[in-house]
Amino acid sequence: MDLDHKQKIDLNREQIQITAEQDAESDANKIIWFIVGLALSIIGLLAAYIYQQDPPASRFFEKSEEYSLFYTDAYKAKSRSLQVKYALVGFLITAALFIIYIVFMFSIYSRMFRLTGYDFF
Repeated sequence: MDLDHKQKIDLNREQIQITAEQDAESDANKIIWFIVGLALSIIGLLAAYIYQQDPPASRFFEKSEEYSLFYTDAYKAKSRSLQVKYALVGFLITAALFIIYIVFMFSIYSRMFRLTGYDFF
C-alpha cells in the first residue's frame, strides 16, 4: 500500500465522517431530547446517553461495507452528542428551577418565623 492510497482512504474517511455528522445533525430530534431532559431530569440524561439511533438504511444503498461502518460510527457518535447536549440543557433548567424553588421556600419560611417571633437559626 503506497502513501497516496493511504491518503485517499484517510480523505475518504474524513468525508464520510463529515457527511454522517451533517446527517445526524439534520435528523436529530433536539426538542424531544430537551423535553426528555426537562421532564425526566437525570433519568432523561441517562436515556440520552444510552439510546443510539441507527441511521436510515437508505443511506447505505449501493455503498461499501467499509462506508457503512464508518458512516454508522460517526452518525451514532454525533447523534449521542446532540442527544446528551439537549437533554443536559433540559436537566439544567429543571435543576435551576428546583434551586429557585428551594430559595423561595426558605425565604418564605424565614419571614414567617421572624413575624411569629421564633428564631429560625
